[in-house]
Amino acid sequence: MEPNTILSLILIFSTAIIFSPLGLGGGIIFMPILHYIMDWEIKTAILGSLILVWSVALGSQFAHNKGGHGDIEIAKKGVVFGVPGAAIGAFLGFLLIEYISEITIKMIALVIVSWICYKAVLRISSKEDITGEAIGEMNEKYWLTGIFFGGMSSGLLGIGGGGIFVTMNRNYGGLTSKSSAGTAFMLAAMIVPTAIISHVLIDGTLNDLIREATITGILVPFCVMTLAFTGAKYAIKYLPVKVITGLFILIISISMLKYIQEIMGIIF
Repeated sequence: MEPNTILSLILIFSTAIIFSPLGLGGGIIFMPILHYIMDWEIKTAILGSLILVWSVALGSQFAHNKGGHGDIEIAKKGVVFGVPGAAIGAFLGFLLIEYISEITIKMIALVIVSWICYKAVLRISSKEDITGEAIGEMNEKYWLTGIFFGGMSSGLLGIGGGGIFVTMNRNYGGLTSKSSAGTAFMLAAMIVPTAIISHVLIDGTLNDLIREATITGILVPFCVMTLAFTGAKYAIKYLPVKVITGLFILIISISMLKYIQEIMGIIF
């Protein structure tokens, strides 16, 4: 096994554990790992990232459910908007990559990730929010709009949309911090398959993914699912809300720096 593959597996498995209590599928890390370290084409990296994100969502939401964190009824309501968003995002991503440039995808990713980081910083600076209790009541109009764009980001960027789902759940969904994470994973578990299928049909990258991943790669999503379940199960019980939010900000900031570095390199 090549050194790059070993490094990628270590990072992928670590991301699954770390992100599992946060409501994030890890796509903001998975996609750069597959694209930059494994040197996959960006369309193949997006599809591979989505499969890993779905694995994290399935394992994590099961752990959150067992802990009583998450609202399945709210998640079902959001899926009605998130699923078409995922399909539209996949088609938009195809058009941008094919007819403009793949750098446009990375610029959009930077904008979305920056917004998520900004909202997280606002949450951690609020004493009221650090308690983990609900910030306010459900604002269905804003919440559903956010879920639609979360689904779109999933299809467009291969990031799962979890960061947007968590942010919308906290700010407009009337959910506690841990319930926001659990509900975000429920949303991702139901929405991401649409993004996967859309990319397979639109991009035709399934054969490329199978060739790049090889037989060993087939086992990785199952390992990721198991690690996500384990990480979520214990982190939910023992990690304080402030620590979870801090990890959220740290990891997203690393992703931001990577996108900024590449965009600046192209511009200058």
